[in-house]
Amino acid sequence: MDIGNLYRRAESAHQLDGPSIGIQRRILGAVDSTPTTRKIADALRGSLVGHPLHPALVTVPAGAWTASVIFDFFVREPETARRLIALGLITTPPVLMTGWLDWSERSDTARRVGLVHAAANGVGIMSFIASYRLRACETGGLRSARLLSLIGLTAVSVGGALGGHIVFRLMDASTSV
Repeated sequence: MDIGNLYRRAESAHQLDGPSIGIQRRILGAVDSTPTTRKIADALRGSLVGHPLHPALVTVPAGAWTASVIFDFFVREPETARRLIALGLITTPPVLMTGWLDWSERSDTARRVGLVHAAANGVGIMSFIASYRLRACETGGLRSARLLSLIGLTAVSVGGALGGHIVFRLMDASTSV
């Protein structure tokens, strides 16, 4: 996979502009509706620490899911892997909230890449949910659960690369393209 090509294709995916504008309006409308929601949104955006919280919060589920694959394939402790998957899933909602808030303030180009970032992470999250549920089955779906974890980790890794591109390459793009 040529990751540079993925970046360029996501940046130029103008067909994402309509959904992007609609989602952005809903987010900004929800957070700007009252002084209380504005204060909460500002805190979630990182006003208390002086920078966005999303990149720091991502480390918990990403680290838990990476460790789960290590415990599955190298340490051979599927119950520990299942617990790590659960930790990643439990810590995902604040990551999603802060990510969407950050996304809503970006340029058109960054929001396009952000939608692809969100889609990749969505595939990853759903794969880890399915892996977690399979591990609870008494019929022994461990092989499939492990495969789903690998798919999930691959998807969130691609999502992370896209997120890094937004932060390190497109953050200065304050004007819409």
